Amino acid sequence: MKKELEHIFRALLGILLFAMAYAWFLVPGGLYSGGFTGISQILKYLLTDLWGLAVPEGVDLTGVISWMVNIPLFVLGFRSIGKHFLYYSLICVTVQSILLSLIPPFPEPILRDATLNAAVGGALSGFGVGLTLRAGGSGGGLDIVGMYTAKKYPDFSVGKVSIIINTAVYLFAAVRNDVNIAAYSLLYSLISGLVTDRAHYQNIRVSAMVVSRKKELGGIINREINRGVTTWRGYGEYSHDEEYVFMVVTNKFEWRQLRRLLLQEDPGAFVQVIMPEQVIGNFEKRLEIS
Repeated sequence: MKKELEHIFRALLGILLFAMAYAWFLVPGGLYSGGFTGISQILKYLLTDLWGLAVPEGVDLTGVISWMVNIPLFVLGFRSIGKHFLYYSLICVTVQSILLSLIPPFPEPILRDATLNAAVGGALSGFGVGLTLRAGGSGGGLDIVGMYTAKKYPDFSVGKVSIIINTAVYLFAAVRNDVNIAAYSLLYSLISGLVTDRAHYQNIRVSAMVVSRKKELGGIINREINRGVTTWRGYGEYSHDEEYVFMVVTNKFEWRQLRRLLLQEDPGAFVQVIMPEQVIGNFEKRLEIS
């Protein structure tokens, strides 16, 4: 229960950071968020400005629309990613919708420089999204689509998918406003996507080579981390004592677990850690935390 509450707290903290970026940087700068939040902004514009829908003062309709358009994506998340992810996402999307609707945006941008405003806002938004994903949830929308695509197509990541799909939103921004607004919105999205990938540990792979005299260590790693382990049998060139070399590839979140396990089972083991640019073959991308 304590672990679950910690994960929920971190997920909601990420949602809060995302909502703060929206209210403090995006809206005052007249920018578009991209993704399903950006689509919700477009739908809000159609409903209020074109069709004259009355909205209570102090309420941003973007949050309500965002929750509604996420309903079909919850089904996709349930079928392809898992129940745990769905439950966390339901909580996160609901809280996010409330925060987007009720947090009052600043009347003027915090930073006068438009480029700096987009960069800082994008970094804050991306870190919030990455923190939520690391905790096992999501803010819905492109987070779910991105994680589904990342699981089905290993060369993709959540941030990359978000950048690709956002193009349509910024074309709308360019037509409705001007090219400058679209360009600053795109900068916001690019930085947000890059920071998301860095903050979302499941997207970062770690290759570990472990040299130990403990023969059963490979089996322990396999059971506890649930990753495949390749074992070589050898000996120390100086001592000629029998040793074993274990190779395992994990994501960065699992590496933290593996490090604790190695310190517990064999503190004297020699470990070489590499972060490979690419892993080809049977490496499963795990998008839920355990």
